[in-house]
Amino acid sequence: MGANFGEELNMTQTGFLVSKSGKRFIRIYFTRSGINGEASAEGIIPGYKIVKQNGFKEDEIAMLEFYIRHNREEIVKRAIALSNPMNWFK
Repeated sequence: MGANFGEELNMTQTGFLVSKSGKRFIRIYFTRSGINGEASAEGIIPGYKIVKQNGFKEDEIAMLEFYIRHNREEIVKRAIALSNPMNWFK
């Protein structure tokens, strides 16, 4: 990501979602806008993969997947908090 040094990368995520087959998962979204244009990517846990992307380079996708895999515990903790309706009105 050296070529985009100084551009801000934003990450948001969902709480736990449930697939049609009943399996729980989390979606993670990355967005970036800057001098090189806009980019977006959508990752998923489990799987730790970017499943959709627009504007990121191949090495950047690898770094985002690395981030998801190595920060999964924090992402899951946030998903637990987001999935608790008692936290929605704080």
